[in-house]
Amino acid sequence: MKNTDQRQDSTEPVSANEEELTRLQKSLPEHPLSKSLRFQFIEDHRSEFPVEKMCKVLEVSRSGFYKWRNAEVSNQAKRKALLLTRITDLFEANHGQFGSPRITLLLREEGYIISERTVGKFMKELGLRSSYSLRTNKPMED
Repeated sequence: MKNTDQRQDSTEPVSANEEELTRLQKSLPEHPLSKSLRFQFIEDHRSEFPVEKMCKVLEVSRSGFYKWRNAEVSNQAKRKALLLTRITDLFEANHGQFGSPRITLLLREEGYIISERTVGKFMKELGLRSSYSLRTNKPMED
């Protein structure tokens, strides 16, 4: 039976490319990454490894990587970033007491067209939750 492996002797030195490939695979996170995270990993490690090899290991195309790298931010992403900033500002300006209904009203007064549901989703994404204390009619103790 023939050995299909190109290296027939296990004592043969490993080439520099194979060492580099092994090192690259060890530096990858263990869980699968989304395509944009894989592209970001390639961008972050361009000085350590060749882009072509990283694309091959991460199973993405080089053209896809360069397209991602040169892409402009979409209008939708710009609007969302602006809204997230405004929601955070309004939430903090009101001492964390306003929830999505009141923040939606404030945003609408500023001219934004947005639903309460969207504001609620954005607040959840930001980890913002309104807090308030209930007023009671208890007499004050002296």
